[in-house]
Formats: sequence, structure tokens, C-alpha cells
Amino acid sequence: MVARALVVTDSQGKERRLGKRLERGGEGEIFALRERPDVIVKWYYPEVLDKRGEELHRKVEAMRSLRDAHMTRDVCWPLIRVFDAQQRWIGFAMYRARGVKMSFLAHALLYQRYFPGLDRRRIVAYLIRFVEIVQQLHEAGVCIGDYNLNNIFCVPGSEQVTLIDCDSYQLRVDGTFYPCPVGSPDMTPKEHQGVSFRHTVRSPRSEAFSLAIVLFKCLMLGRHPYDIVGGDDPVRNLRRGNFAYGRGQRDVPQGVWYELWTELPDTVRDMFVTTFTVGADAPIQRATLAQWHAALSDYREAMTAGEYAVRLASPGRPLRSQVQHAR
Repeated sequence: MVARALVVTDSQGKERRLGKRLERGGEGEIFALRERPDVIVKWYYPEVLDKRGEELHRKVEAMRSLRDAHMTRDVCWPLIRVFDAQQRWIGFAMYRARGVKMSFLAHALLYQRYFPGLDRRRIVAYLIRFVEIVQQLHEAGVCIGDYNLNNIFCVPGSEQVTLIDCDSYQLRVDGTFYPCPVGSPDMTPKEHQGVSFRHTVRSPRSEAFSLAIVLFKCLMLGRHPYDIVGGDDPVRNLRRGNFAYGRGQRDVPQGVWYELWTELPDTVRDMFVTTFTVGADAPIQRATLAQWHAALSDYREAMTAGEYAVRLASPGRPLRSQVQHAR
């Protein structure tokens, strides 16, 4: 986007000056709004607008119709339509997310830099809040579809979670179905593997599988549930339901990963095993969001009571000695 184009107009025709470009994505660019530091603008690329502009505009308007009744500041939902100087629709404004990407939290080393003082109780608090936000979306008939830890922001030192990149979400409004056209194979349940995301219909059961992968990666400091020592890549293991932690644990990565897994509460581990083994083929067997919320809430209370280690394991600092100390 060239500098001379950094003025847009809102739906009332009022000019709004954009600040610096914050990010470039697959479909557009994100700009700061000069007079409102809490608001940003997504400007779709010209080639995207030429190809899918009408479709995107309809979907964003459908999303805006849900905002007042169902959405909170925890979801960066479309707020205001944005037009160029010729009054052509080019994107929308939304609230700006605060915090750090969850992918930095779910990392064995980066969490120490971006989340100083992070412990397992705080991770579980973030996950509880994340589950609550997804439940809120499901109640509104919205599915995330494209689960990506880079699109989940957590505020260090608090329990605040915010979801971004929401214009890709799946929704149905007034009888019209708007699919989520994107996704990541390693976060996608078996029943949707090998199918065009544009023709995929997500459901709370399929979402529960992807959500469980997010939970696992955060609790296991970035380890993918289908990452097996000496085995195939995670996507192939996912398609086979080959979850090492649930098959005699012979292929569980040793060291800190093994300790992170064995020190989780039995209830949480059982829910992972069921979801990632029999649940890979049978969506009805997957742990539900309500079950995850209850199990994680119980886990947080147990940590507060000193029943589980609160400190995090990391390379060079084994967890087991911490657990023994906590007990």
C-alpha cells in the first residue's frame, strides 16, 4: 500500500487517517488508526477485492449484524465498514488486540522471554478463558475453523485472551452459510482432511478436536499431540489416530515432554487420550468444550491447593523435582 493511500472513509463519509502498517496477511494489510490507538483497519489487497470483494463484503456485513448481541472485546470482530476515496468498500475497522501470540506461550524457550514469570496456573487460566470465548462463538452459531496459535493473543500478567483474524470464521446468518475457506492440516480433524476448506462445514464436534490440539500444545510447551519419536509427521499420524501418549506411551518424547505429560491430572490426560485416539475417527467420543472447561477449572483449583506443580518445566529444569517439592 503506497503512502498516498493512507486515508480512508467510514460509512458516514468521514475521512480517517491511517497510521503505520502493522502487518501483512494472506488477504490484506493491517493499519493503525491515527486518532484511535485502540482501533485498527484491515484493508484487503486489490487482487482479493477484484476476485472476492462482493463475497467478503457480504460476509463482513453478516458478521457485523451479530456483533452487538453476541460479541465482546475478546473477539476482534468487524466494527465499521471502510471505503477508499472513490467510496469503494475495501475492508473494515476493528478493535486492536493486546498481548502476545499464544504461539510464544506454547514454546519451550520463548515463553520465558515473552511471558516472564509464567507458570502452569496462568497457562490454565488462559486456556479456560479461551474455551469460554469459543463457547460464546458456538452459541452464536460461529465456528473458528482455522485454529492457529498466532491468532490467539494473551496479555502477560493477566488472564486476558483475545482472538484475531475473525473474518475467516464460519457462520450462518439469516439462512446464508459463510464457510471458513482456510485452515491448517495439522490442526484439522480427520473427517475434514483432504477436503477443500471452502467446502467444509465445521461443527462443535470438529471444533472440539482442533481446540484440544491448542490445549495440548500449550500444556506441553509447544509439542504437537501427534508428534512421535521416530514416526511420521504429525498430519499422517493424525489421519491414523496414532497418538503416542495413548498407546502404551512407547513413543512419547522423553525428558521434559514425558514429565509434562505424566504430571497432568488423570482426568485431563484421559480426555486427551480419548479425543486423539478413538475420537480421531468418532467425533462423538471427543471431549466437549464444557468437559474441558470443567476439567481445566478443577486442575487450576488443585494447583492452588498444592496438589500439582505450578512452576513450569523447561530444558535444564526438570519438572519432577518441582512437583515433589510442591507436594
